[in-house]
Amino acid sequence: MTNVLSVLVIEDEALIAMELECLLEDLGHNVRGVAGSVNSAVRLVQACDGEVDAALLDANLGGDSAIPVAEALVEAGTPFVITSGYEQHELFGRGFDAPVVRKPYREADIADALTQIARRRAEGDQGQDD
Repeated sequence: MTNVLSVLVIEDEALIAMELECLLEDLGHNVRGVAGSVNSAVRLVQACDGEVDAALLDANLGGDSAIPVAEALVEAGTPFVITSGYEQHELFGRGFDAPVVRKPYREADIADALTQIARRRAEGDQGQDD
């Protein structure tokens, strides 16, 4: 893999979070941190201070909407992938420029979404060199 990403996992279900960690490592990415609630996720995003490449964000964290986390990620300049088992969620209509991966997802779904982020990042880096 040429585009190794530093990724946050924001997921309230511990087993799914562990599965995502393993999947990301299998794909060659680095897991920078894991959070399972809105408050801990916002703190993690702020602590990383934009020093991560991407995040996997569950739309619903312990019954709470992940909108505050998405807003913190946008503020930090960290692109993210929304993961959700819901067909409709208030997060989807908020205008966030984020791919959505429906649960249950396949490894290829996560890999494709992260490839999109890596491609956007590379295109942005090239634009800065001009």
